[in-house]
Amino acid sequence: MSLVDIDPGTCRTLVDFTDPDEFALWEIINDGVMGGLSKGHIEQVDDALSFTGTINTDGGGFTSLRRAVPEGVMAGARTLRIVYSGDGRTYEATLRSDARTRGRRIAYRAPLTAGESDGDWSVAVVDLGEMETSLFGQQVDAPAFAPENAHSIGLIIADGIDGPFAMKLRRIEACA
Repeated sequence: MSLVDIDPGTCRTLVDFTDPDEFALWEIINDGVMGGLSKGHIEQVDDALSFTGTINTDGGGFTSLRRAVPEGVMAGARTLRIVYSGDGRTYEATLRSDARTRGRRIAYRAPLTAGESDGDWSVAVVDLGEMETSLFGQQVDAPAFAPENAHSIGLIIADGIDGPFAMKLRRIEACA
């Protein structure tokens, strides 16, 4: 991947599960890190990552997955295009850079809102300039997300609803 700015009107593929090496780059972060009982699992299913599990709001209420991205790979991006298949629950895109508050890395989050459709797949477009800033799930006052400084990308489910969830992720693109 080139580390120059993305040309206006174009997209750069960040994540594509047709690549056989992509799945190994992802990790799960469950709320057990703070005493919670939610569980998330991932597996490769055809050309997608399957993210399933159970949310338990007693003591936590989230599970997430993420992977590192090469330094500068999102330079010039204004939006993300996320191709996924959901179950009607609310999932959010998460991005991290080196931006910090109170000594901790800030999470930048935005809900996946299905726009266009590609057969059985929904396409969400996330405006990087409109992402909310949070620390441990609580909104914080912080600078806007700087795409050129991105170092990880992921998804989280923290919708406050106990029970099972299931979604699939096919591709993520950074677009100018």
